[in-house]
This record gives sequence, structure tokens and C-alpha cells, in this order.
Amino acid sequence: MPYKKGDKVRFKDAAGIAVVSRIVGNIIYIEDDAGFEHAYERHELLPFQTMEIGDVPIKDRKETPRAVSAQQINRLTIDLHSHVLLENTYGMTKYEILNYQLDKARQTINEAKKRKINKVLIIHGIGSGRLKDEVHHMLSKMGKLNYYFADFADGGYGATEVEILLSKH
Repeated sequence: MPYKKGDKVRFKDAAGIAVVSRIVGNIIYIEDDAGFEHAYERHELLPFQTMEIGDVPIKDRKETPRAVSAQQINRLTIDLHSHVLLENTYGMTKYEILNYQLDKARQTINEAKKRKINKVLIIHGIGSGRLKDEVHHMLSKMGKLNYYFADFADGGYGATEVEILLSKH
């Protein structure tokens, strides 16, 4: 997209909005909130778009209750994809992202134990298998739980179902 001086832009790999101050070839100079100028290549920026909502008529609509299975009621789900967990990963190493994902999985399992929920669905994706392997390694050390690949409908090899063995007393 062709940018021009005064356009608002956002960053592909970082949070924030800035204003284009000048353009020299394929380099776009932006001014941040503090008044400092920074240089970015065109592919590192995205146009900032606002959406205006006009007068939308509101209809009275009765919510139709959805049937919820007993399995869904007694199961927590966590999607460990980095783009779901984090607003952006700018400045984070792959190691830091992986540790953040594992911490979130551990927190979800601990929350399930606290709330006496006996199942957790961990969505890790298929990818290279590194996250899945690390999740399975973490689970193997936690004790008092079983884990296995989720049903195909719940993600199959891209998700792991954790069954927490809750004490009966």
C-alpha cells in the first residue's frame, strides 16, 4: 500500500500506532508518541484503519439456549498458539514464547484442579511438534493425571486431552 506523509500506521510485530513523517524510497520514517523519528521498511508496517459504526438498528432478539454437553461443562480449554495468548511477540525469543506457553498450560491445569474440573483440553497445534513434546514432558512430571491425544473433533494430534485424577475426599 502506498503511504503518504500524515498517514497513521501500525507495526506488524509490535504494539502501537505512529504517524508517517516522511518517505525515502522503500524506507518509511514514522514519528512516535514521544516525537522521535524511526525508520522502517515498508513491509514492517500496516495501514491503521478505523471503522465507523453508523446507526445500526437494534432488534429485540430472544437468545435461543444452546445445548451444552456435560463434557464441555466439566472441561477447561487452553489454546497455546502464541498469536492467541500474546498480543504480539516482538522482542521475545522463541525460548521465552515457549516458556510463556508452558506457564499458561500449567496455570490452566492448576486452575482446573482448584475448581475440581477433571479435564483440560490443551490445543498446541501440529507444527514441528516442539510445543507438543514440551507440553507432554511437563505433563509427565506433574503426576496425578493422564494425558492422550484429543478426539479428532477436538483437534486430534494438534491437541492433548488431560484427565486430572481428583481425590475422592
